[in-house]
Amino acid sequence: NYTSLIHGNAYPPIAEAISAAAVTGTVFPSMHLSQLRLAEEIIARVPAVDMVRLTNSGSEAAALALRIARRATGRRALVTVSGGYHGAVPPFTEGEPETRTLPFGDSAALSDMLDDHVAAVFMEPFLGAGGVIPQDPGYLRAAQEAAHRVGALFVVDEVQSLRNSPHGEAARLSLDPDLVLMAKIIGGGLPIGAVGGRRELLELTAATRPEHLEHAGTFNGHVATAAAGLVSLQHLTTAAISELNAHAQHLAEHIEAAGADRGFPLVVTRSGSILNVHPGDAPVTSPADAHRFPPERAALHLALLLEGIYTTPRGMINLSTALSEDDLSAVYRGYDRACERLAS
Repeated sequence: NYTSLIHGNAYPPIAEAISAAAVTGTVFPSMHLSQLRLAEEIIARVPAVDMVRLTNSGSEAAALALRIARRATGRRALVTVSGGYHGAVPPFTEGEPETRTLPFGDSAALSDMLDDHVAAVFMEPFLGAGGVIPQDPGYLRAAQEAAHRVGALFVVDEVQSLRNSPHGEAARLSLDPDLVLMAKIIGGGLPIGAVGGRRELLELTAATRPEHLEHAGTFNGHVATAAAGLVSLQHLTTAAISELNAHAQHLAEHIEAAGADRGFPLVVTRSGSILNVHPGDAPVTSPADAHRFPPERAALHLALLLEGIYTTPRGMINLSTALSEDDLSAVYRGYDRACERLAS
């Protein structure tokens, strides 16, 4: 589910919220209470967010954030990090003329890459699609300072990472972004995206403002999605997050031990309750490291399927509050048997 289903499939409180929303009407041409309540929950939860604008995906949220940054700064260029992912849409795809890509973790490159043509710097607390590799907090803070030094906005992509801390990873890492991208868990398993941030920036999209930045979408803030997202966030308590993260730590330790004991070495990278399993025994500290050994990765994916365990083909695992101790034990056994099969 690529981090979306923090409470698993068909979580009863979310299913009930969707059913209740469906009988009241699902699409309205103006603000409705479900939107308002979800926005209030996000604002209360994420310190950097004064206002919220809802979209239908994380990719749409990234595109809107860039439009806001360009309007606010009068500039065009954006900066991303090698191995980062903010949606498979231009200009966030490779080879775009206005996109500059920083080498992963290279603080020295910040001063060379950033200038008065840059509208925004986009960064994830960890590289999700790049192998679940946490970024160094000092590097993130240096990027924020460098962006602000040249008058650019600093945008933190919390599409995946929001689940890992009660107030989001930006707050945990002492970052103060201008804009925050959100999606996945804030929709309760239904399509959603959001841009949150400083009031003066979000107000650029207000229809009452002269020459405002137009942003509309038929299904933005869909009634059922907003209702499901509100329940998803309300049930993701501090205790639930702590338990999930602890389960993830234990799972990571077991997987590495299973590989070492059975002769099929594995390395696990992790951020909160999101893990990525990599074949081999060398440290995985960069996106390049995460893309080694593709045949072994494919073989592990297949071996796990034969044991009834599904991970993404690249080895990502997302834990949910629905997992019981028995479920986790089954995952442990699945990795044990998969490693035995591949080592033989």
